[in-house]
Amino acid sequence: MKKTTLPILALSLFTGLFFSCTKKSAAEKAFKPRLATDTKCQINIAGNYKNFEALEAEFDRFNEFYPDVELSFSFLDSYNSTIKSALAGESAPDIYMTFQWMLDRPEYKELFASAQDMSDEKALGFNLSTIRSELIEHTADGRTPMVPVLSGSYGMMVNEDIFKKEGLKIPESYTELVDCCNKLKAAGYKSPIMVYADNFMGLPLIYSYFCKSLENKAEAVAMLNQLNPAAGEYLRPTLEWAKNFMEEGLIDLDQCRTLKDKYNKVIMAFFEGNIPIMLCDTDIVSGTLKREAQSQAFVNNPFKYSFRIFPATDQNSYFVNNVSVGFSVNKNSKNLDMADEFMRFLVRTEELNNLAKIKRLITVSKDYSFDEVFAPLSKSTPIYLGELGLIDSAIAQMRTAVQQVLIGNMTVEQAVDNYGSFK
Repeated sequence: MKKTTLPILALSLFTGLFFSCTKKSAAEKAFKPRLATDTKCQINIAGNYKNFEALEAEFDRFNEFYPDVELSFSFLDSYNSTIKSALAGESAPDIYMTFQWMLDRPEYKELFASAQDMSDEKALGFNLSTIRSELIEHTADGRTPMVPVLSGSYGMMVNEDIFKKEGLKIPESYTELVDCCNKLKAAGYKSPIMVYADNFMGLPLIYSYFCKSLENKAEAVAMLNQLNPAAGEYLRPTLEWAKNFMEEGLIDLDQCRTLKDKYNKVIMAFFEGNIPIMLCDTDIVSGTLKREAQSQAFVNNPFKYSFRIFPATDQNSYFVNNVSVGFSVNKNSKNLDMADEFMRFLVRTEELNNLAKIKRLITVSKDYSFDEVFAPLSKSTPIYLGELGLIDSAIAQMRTAVQQVLIGNMTVEQAVDNYGSFK
């Protein structure tokens, strides 16, 4: 029953992505229950999504094997702080969302102390080989306290109909991007590239560019992670790129500031149909399908759109493929065996792909094809933060430094000098 309670960089291309989202991997056997199928219990999963229809679809599929297990998803407001008290309460969730960036922060240590170690695949019956190993995080002592179930990236949503209307090829290199956007400006598009102008702004532009610049530079990554002020020098190429990019005049910040939030308003503005490029992450893309029918402009004049990597260079394109959602199992769960059983069911290729297809995010499985909206990613190379070794505090410093240069609050030199001290 279902109840809703409201580092070495990976260099291999994403090739061979020809598997249907519902086709089972040839090496994967059909799911067989390990517990009594008439077991009656409740399993609650807590997270920061206000609704999670894709997960609820998995509840229905799991109930085909265990019809008397009542599964529910609970949204926790201010999740990053409330999940701690929820785990300590009488009605603690059996499974809960966790994220890569939490692993680097001491304030979330207790979250992972409550998490079951899922590295013992034989005992738990898991087959984590279905998941790309680059997305699986391990603690220093070898534990696996979370399993990725959805992944994402940063880039741009493109209104393909605008490019077709203006007789332009969708850019795949930086030179093409600048040329296209200048032609779009001449055609009357005041800001060919739009973005919600907060400190998130830089990530779709430079995240992959910055991470690629750290390839084979373990010392640089270590200094950045230590927030060593001298590590600001490793940001210089990225900051110089950001400065030069803004001088091209392809983004009008005043126009961008009309976007009042970085999710719903961004999507609805894009659906008005007059924005060629919207910088965003895949979490924003995940909200598009539901909102197509909510936008009268889109209903009246639908258009084809896709998510692509922002081409910051003229070389091969790279994209940061990060864990969007991970699940941890509460080791103190009253129904631990069934919580493990649900996770064993979920981490199968078929279920991971089904989850990603409905949620419109990128699957974490090895055998998959991209959703039509994400199809252009198949031409690009993934960069995995786990292999690179860059931690969240360093990424936050980089993000703020880039933002300050993008909006003109700091020179490149000032941003370099302030690395490690940004709040």
